[in-house]
Amino acid sequence: MKVIFAPDSYKGALRAEKVAGTMAAAWQTIRPEDEIITIPLSDGGEGMAAALAAAGNGNFITVPTTDALQRKINAQAVITGNIAVLESAEANGIEKLSRQELNPLAATTFGVGTMINHLLDRNCTDLLIGIGGSATVDGGAGMLQALGAKFIDRNGNQLPDGIGGGSLRHIARVDLDGINKKLAGCRIKVACDVTNPLTGPLGSAAVFGPQKGATGEMVTSLDENLAHWAALFNDDGSHPGDGAAGGLGFALRKILGATLVSGAELVLEYSNFDAAAADADLVITGEGCSDEQTAYGKLCSIVAAHAAKYDVPTILVSGALKGDCTALEKVFLACFSIARGPATLDEAIAATEKNLRHMAINLARIFSI
Repeated sequence: MKVIFAPDSYKGALRAEKVAGTMAAAWQTIRPEDEIITIPLSDGGEGMAAALAAAGNGNFITVPTTDALQRKINAQAVITGNIAVLESAEANGIEKLSRQELNPLAATTFGVGTMINHLLDRNCTDLLIGIGGSATVDGGAGMLQALGAKFIDRNGNQLPDGIGGGSLRHIARVDLDGINKKLAGCRIKVACDVTNPLTGPLGSAAVFGPQKGATGEMVTSLDENLAHWAALFNDDGSHPGDGAAGGLGFALRKILGATLVSGAELVLEYSNFDAAAADADLVITGEGCSDEQTAYGKLCSIVAAHAAKYDVPTILVSGALKGDCTALEKVFLACFSIARGPATLDEAIAATEKNLRHMAINLARIFSI
């Protein structure tokens, strides 16, 4: 048999490459003659760079930049040939700030632009950017400043670098003449599974602002600021996906000409999943927790859809199965939870690797009957 292990990460427990490697090694203890391929995946958020590095033999590099509060930090990106893979959260991520530090009025994407400049200096002509997990609601303005844009207020003064979402209302004019010229020859794809627009009741501030520390009053102010920001570019703020990462999706699409694509589809494309699946006998995928929503466009169901093009069945192995699994059973050959016995969440997370091995061994034994 040719078996492909293509899981997402088990959030809070194991990254995708560890999940795939653990199950593959356990499977081979029972069926050593099988051809095993591991393709760790991501939906474009945490772990995207690592997943694509594993698939394309890319190399991690360290990039000096700043966090959302403009403190100096080192971030990581992946380079494969002339392709650079970066997660914007390496610079503007919410996980890099304490709860007390969250302030979307001040938080900036400036560090994301700094990362892009470094990668352009390395002659990268293709950028694949995952934009999940941000602490910012600045519409991508800070990123543009790092790339060379200048913002002028109504008095003719230039705004300082690294503005946050609270300063967008002060911009009267945008000067893009100083934007990094290397961007002209660069193709940018943005992994984005969020369909929210930039502004309005389903926009970036209203939906995602509170989890980034925004009060009700801040949400109203930020939404007004984002509407003003969009109007500077003759945009009404309604384009799907522009609200991703606090409006970073807007700046990447509208100003830098990026293409917003499904994160899962992007990772599957660059990991050459279809080429591997074309003559496979079985695909095993999984995630930390699966419910009915998994069947409707989440990464594991997209894996199953790609495998189905070649009549290859897919088994779902997840940390937990919740609710009515009828929809899942229509997508996957079988669905399993690795959980064993009553346990607290912390206990289950701690036992993830052990339980994955146990599950893989049992599945391999079934296929040996």
